[in-house]
Parts: sequence; structure tokens; C-alpha cells
Amino acid sequence: MTHDVRHGPVGVRDAAAEDAEFLLDMLMAEVNWGVEDPVSRRQLLRDKVLSHYVAGWGREGDIGLIAVDTGGPNGLQIPVGAAWLRFFAEKTPGHAFIDETVPELTLGVTEPHRDRGIELGLIRALAARAKEAGISRISVIVAEGHPTREIFDAAGFRYVRTDEHGHTLILDV
Repeated sequence: MTHDVRHGPVGVRDAAAEDAEFLLDMLMAEVNWGVEDPVSRRQLLRDKVLSHYVAGWGREGDIGLIAVDTGGPNGLQIPVGAAWLRFFAEKTPGHAFIDETVPELTLGVTEPHRDRGIELGLIRALAARAKEAGISRISVIVAEGHPTREIFDAAGFRYVRTDEHGHTLILDV
């Protein structure tokens, strides 16, 4: 049985403090992509590195965008994806840490909305926002074989290194 899934137009808005749970959902989906033993919400929040991508969202320097399906009932805007940048300190680096001047990108789109160009749109919009904020480079970690690698390549990211977490890529904005 096939379903005729119709999606409304997608808009983008700034991520706010109240979006922290949705950002966590998107991070969970990315962390658990292609793994046999998925990480639970509790495990993720207890992980010293992974929790830093979302803990205390909305702090100074955080920049994020939420993609919303604007065709929800009664005009409700339903979050369908997110892209956000966060700076890390050298003493508490993220998985794609370059240095303290390069924020790391986290990106996620809900399953039914993938392959609609939302990911690339979020990356491009967030890169423009980063440039406006005086940021010159963005890094990201991509798991081996992850389909978003093609999207990051299309956005202009270039390879930096590979380690146990995946491929670190960087974009000059």
C-alpha cells in the first residue's frame, strides 16, 4: 500500500530556546543513523561530547535555523528540520573541532521530509547567517557512508580529516 504524502511549502525561521527539544530530536536521529545499537536520549544527554551540541541551547554565539512545513492545520508551522552552529572550547571540543573560531554545524531533517532539498537550503541559509555574524569557516562531522555527504559536497564543504567519528569537512563562508 502506498501513501500519497503531500507536504506544504517549507519556510525557515530562527531557532529559539524553546526549540531545544526539537534540536535534540534531530541530533538523536543523526547520532543513531546507521548504528546497530542506538543511543538513548538519556545516554546522549550524559555523553560529555554529544550533549554539548544541544545543552543550554540559545547561549551567546549559537546560531540556528528551523525548517517548518507551513501547510499545517490552521496555519500551524510544523518543524521538519534544523541546522545549527555552535562554538566549542579547545578543552571541550566537538567531533569536528578545528579551533575555537570555527563553529560546528549540526543538521537534521525528519524522515518524511528528506530528499526535498531542505538540507541544502538550511546549509546555505545558515552559511549566509554565519557570514553576517563574522564567521569565516564552519566545520561538520559526517559518518562514513552517510547520504548527507553529497549534500555537504554540493554546498562547497571540503574534506579535512577522518577519525573514528567520521569525516570532518569545512566550509569557507
